[in-house]
Amino acid sequence: MSTPATLPLWSDYTQFVRRHAAVFGVLMLVGVLLGGAWSLRQTAVYSATTSIELAPVPKYITLSTGDLVAPAVTIDTDAQLVLTPRVLGAISDVLGIDPDRVRSHLSVTAAPLSRVLFITIQASSPTLAARAADAAANQLIEVRGRTLGALRQDQLRQLRFLVSSKERDLARQQSMRVVIPESDDIFNEVVEFRAALDELQDALQEPARVLRPAAVPAAADYRNTEVPVVSGLMLGMLAAVLTGAARDRFSLLLDVRALARSLSRRRPDLLSTLSRRATPVATTIREDNHVA
Repeated sequence: MSTPATLPLWSDYTQFVRRHAAVFGVLMLVGVLLGGAWSLRQTAVYSATTSIELAPVPKYITLSTGDLVAPAVTIDTDAQLVLTPRVLGAISDVLGIDPDRVRSHLSVTAAPLSRVLFITIQASSPTLAARAADAAANQLIEVRGRTLGALRQDQLRQLRFLVSSKERDLARQQSMRVVIPESDDIFNEVVEFRAALDELQDALQEPARVLRPAAVPAAADYRNTEVPVVSGLMLGMLAAVLTGAARDRFSLLLDVRALARSLSRRRPDLLSTLSRRATPVATTIREDNHVA
């Protein structure tokens, strides 16, 4: 099956490029230069990261060791605490920007299957990036200690009351019979509640700790400088295609006008004949359009 005559051939495209090679070269070069200038105008960005280990904290206190273990506060909750006004304010104070713009400089990630949180700050200065990351980590530790419900004093009092109650039950049982620690339920509950109380007190004193402070980055982040250059190259090529198509149309129009002038000089009677024949046809077409 042959290709329809109305469709352009591959040779038409190559001829188009050869015909306007100078336009393509100039406009694509201009696009590359503009893209390179744009990439050079972009300021260098430095990233600094602080890692924090979060103390496991239960969401509530179970009243019996036989109940289901209370789930710990998820690391997603701790990640949301980074976006609190106190933490954002600490970052904005170091970077010297408005708190509403801090989120564009901040990213929070977590290590899989762990309680480790990474806070990364981007800034135009490596020193400011490291200082802002450390400030965010320190402020997060304070916010976590004040915000999470499991660190409140009333829950500690509740757990201390449970430990005292179980210890009194154990003392009462020991006065009536011999208690074997390995098999006595009350003794095991006292041990477990004491361990939970110690963990909760430790979490209250140190809700999180900085594993590794932010180091001052030695090099700027990769800026993808080739993207503006390639984009400028493609825009220059598109402009060359449009310019070449416009030049071809204008050249065709000039050729038609030149041909019309040549015919008018050589055969003026031919043009008048064509004009007389074209007039009734145009009138008929207008009448048909009017009736329709």
